Amino acid sequence: MSAEFSNFKSAIAWPKDRYVAEEIPRDELKPFRMGLLKAIEAAAESFTMAGVTESPIETFFGARFALRARPLCDALGWEFAVGTEDADLVLHPQFPLERFRFDFAIRMKGQPKPLILVECDGKDFHSSSEQQANDALKDVAASNARIRLIRFTGSEINRDADGCASHALLAAISAVRS
Repeated sequence: MSAEFSNFKSAIAWPKDRYVAEEIPRDELKPFRMGLLKAIEAAAESFTMAGVTESPIETFFGARFALRARPLCDALGWEFAVGTEDADLVLHPQFPLERFRFDFAIRMKGQPKPLILVECDGKDFHSSSEQQANDALKDVAASNARIRLIRFTGSEINRDADGCASHALLAAISAVRS
């Protein structure tokens, strides 16, 4: 029986150099520690933001905004803060204006009013006719105060939170310049 196997040929054509290591393209890969650091930063911002926001999409937007704003403010020599602190640029959650509370205000140190207001409109809180009427009144309040109001739908935030945060940050920086 052993004689039968001595002439055995595999049906699989194995390459002779099958154990040659392939070259890994290093310019396309980021070190694992960089990805881990970014994940930890995002989790920390989200954890902090969850304590001052009222919905998951507000938390998600606020965390992404903070992650975008911090390095920009550092580059400009500004201090960034979340809350009511007296920093150069402040993301103020649950900002009161007239009889309303806006999801976020972006304020600049020394300015009497916010640069912009941001509303995160999730389907659960902005779809009934009563809720839409309240949103229209908020639009009027912002307009009367001469403060730009930006609205993002929950779908927009879930699909591209970084894009929404960048849009709001650019609008705020543009308002500083005007």
